[in-house]
Amino acid sequence: IMGTVSAFIMTAAVAVQIAINEDTWLAVWIFEIIGGYFLIMHQVCTMAYLPDLTHETPEMGHYTARFMIDQYFVQACFTLIIILVSTYWDHKDNGILASTIATARLSAGIATGIGFVLFTYAWTFLFRKRPKLRSIPEGSNIFTTGFQRIAVTTKHVFSKYRALRWFLVALLFSPEAGAGVVLSIAVTFLTFYVGMTVTEIAIASIIMLFFNLPGALISKFMCRKVNPLNSFRCAEMCYAMVNALIAGTVTGPEKKGLVYPYAAMAGLAFGWMFPSQRTLTVAIIPKGQETEMMGLVSFFGQILGWLPALIFTIMNENGVDMRWSLSIVGYFLATSCCLTFFCGSYEDAVQLVAHTSDAYLKEYSRNSGVDNFFDEEQIKDGNDDSDGSGTNTPSIEGKEDGIVEMA
Repeated sequence: IMGTVSAFIMTAAVAVQIAINEDTWLAVWIFEIIGGYFLIMHQVCTMAYLPDLTHETPEMGHYTARFMIDQYFVQACFTLIIILVSTYWDHKDNGILASTIATARLSAGIATGIGFVLFTYAWTFLFRKRPKLRSIPEGSNIFTTGFQRIAVTTKHVFSKYRALRWFLVALLFSPEAGAGVVLSIAVTFLTFYVGMTVTEIAIASIIMLFFNLPGALISKFMCRKVNPLNSFRCAEMCYAMVNALIAGTVTGPEKKGLVYPYAAMAGLAFGWMFPSQRTLTVAIIPKGQETEMMGLVSFFGQILGWLPALIFTIMNENGVDMRWSLSIVGYFLATSCCLTFFCGSYEDAVQLVAHTSDAYLKEYSRNSGVDNFFDEEQIKDGNDDSDGSGTNTPSIEGKEDGIVEMA
């Protein structure tokens, strides 16, 4: 229900932006804040479905990479269309402001249409209802119980799950708060320090977005090759190194040609980082309380999301060279990577939550009506699988059918 509600409110918030002009900008800004809040809620709802797809790490790496490839491709195509239309749309007679407003309305209109179609289809036909694993205690309500469960879950995670605890701390310094903060710093740097035009920045953005696609494929390969934790570390360090290269070599407008290969490198690292992060998240969280866990992950990713932009602004306002201000993003990424080394062994972290995976599958299948797979009494009564010695041997084929049915 919350996935459907959040999707509707997000779409409505974007639709309001079609009416943007000099008189309505404040209302549009308020709706943008509301839409951003429900975007986080929607991400939590959708991420809670990930563990239902598979509990096998290689397969989860494939799924997350595929999902991010689709997302990156749509984002890149959408951005390309808006840039092309805004470039060749003739608003010269009305001035730059009219052209900008028209472009904003166009992008909001297209985004609303795409969002309405895809969200309606997804939440109507694709996202099935998840069985209830817990009931609200007597005398409580859904609101108070929610806050109580979050407090209990946070305390439980920090006391029982070392890898997850340090991963959450590491997220405080990663760009999970959204690429918007990092990209806003980058756009400021490219505009005022490098002297790039809007068209040049748009080209760099398109390059970065399309290079997200092979980055997601790198994530899929690395999750299989070195495990998701090491893949996430490598992606963060690559992104930090690209940031350091930009800060160290792009010394002014005469070096703007370097921005385009760096945009490609940043796209690879960015596209690599987020699928690895999500695969890692699913692997090390205890199963059966995915919404709570995904909410914690999103929460920790948002807490300090504003800090890089604030430090960048303070340094810039105090006359510090903007290249040093830009490098703050690399320091945050390096700090996040270093904190992940306190997680310990990835294999130990997965083993620690393995029992919750088995318990979740059993409880989930019962609540979903797939009882035959786990009903030991029915297995004992079954004669078809007997080996003739008085011992009933469940068939592997039957188990596979049960698993497929659950999926």
